[in-house]
Amino acid sequence: MRTQREKKLITKYWLFGGGGAMLLGSGLAVLLHGSKLKEINADSWFWVSTGGFSLIMSGLSFIGDANRFRTLADVLQELDNRARL
Repeated sequence: MRTQREKKLITKYWLFGGGGAMLLGSGLAVLLHGSKLKEINADSWFWVSTGGFSLIMSGLSFIGDANRFRTLADVLQELDNRARL
């Protein structure tokens, strides 16, 4: 049985992981769009590519936070299991 604290951490894990994956995918799409704009010599290619890169980095940060929340939930569960023995 999971404690309330573990449930909150798992919820944050899913929210941050899903949000991070969405940002990462969106950033890749925007970055590729910026590369196409560069090929046709559009003026805005630099800013579009910079926005795509920042979305990618934000997504990676969210995925890292999700990993931290999952690890904390697993540690709490392991500590609860040890306390029961």
